[in-house]
Amino acid sequence: MSFQYTFDSKGKTIGVFVPLREWEQITSELKKNKSASKDRKKRTILSGIEKGLKQVNQIEKGKLKPISIKQLLDEL
Repeated sequence: MSFQYTFDSKGKTIGVFVPLREWEQITSELKKNKSASKDRKKRTILSGIEKGLKQVNQIEKGKLKPISIKQLLDEL
């Protein structure tokens, strides 16, 4: 990558120039990563819902002891 830096009068870096092609690559990768992160979050949420529904089913069948609202909130 060929960045060009801009400095102030004290030599402190205050800016950077990124060639357009490289900027497009960077933003494309960021979008891919963001999309993958959203997919992981969705899978995690859906997995939790599925687990909860299985527990409700087991409670209804008498195979699992129900917990109180307080216990539920304490787990969060």
